[in-house]
Amino acid sequence: MARRRLSMTMPATAMDTFEAFHNHDRRREWDTLLRGSAIDGGHSHPFIGAVSSNPGRGLARFITLRTRFVNYVPGTLAAAVIVEPAGPFQWWAASLHHRDIAEGRSELAYTFTLRLRPRWFGRLFDRLTAAAFERATRKRFAALAKYLDEQQRNAGP
Repeated sequence: MARRRLSMTMPATAMDTFEAFHNHDRRREWDTLLRGSAIDGGHSHPFIGAVSSNPGRGLARFITLRTRFVNYVPGTLAAAVIVEPAGPFQWWAASLHHRDIAEGRSELAYTFTLRLRPRWFGRLFDRLTAAAFERATRKRFAALAKYLDEQQRNAGP
């Protein structure tokens, strides 16, 4: 099992950053990691117990993770776990914490844990996969920051 924690400063409030990330209708506009994302039942936003389907992009395009939200506090916290193993993933879980740090800026702290299957494969590749996922996630959050910055500029004074 491998675990990583990332932290990035976002050019928007915690609430605006949270909304851009968790509004599954808007997410398609900026997300570099997923081809799409949908909440079962057609909801635009998750809630505790909601299940989402998340088909990957690029090298991960053949994997769709189905996740269940185990915590969801708008503007502050969201956490999800894998519903069932998918592709090489035996386990995956993540949490996002959002907090305002200055006027119009916030910190996004993302923690994830993953374990590959079969077990022998995971022992060899969990850490390498976590490093690759961390790089992809940093790219994803940079795209989110760019999107938020563009939204701020387009909104005007």
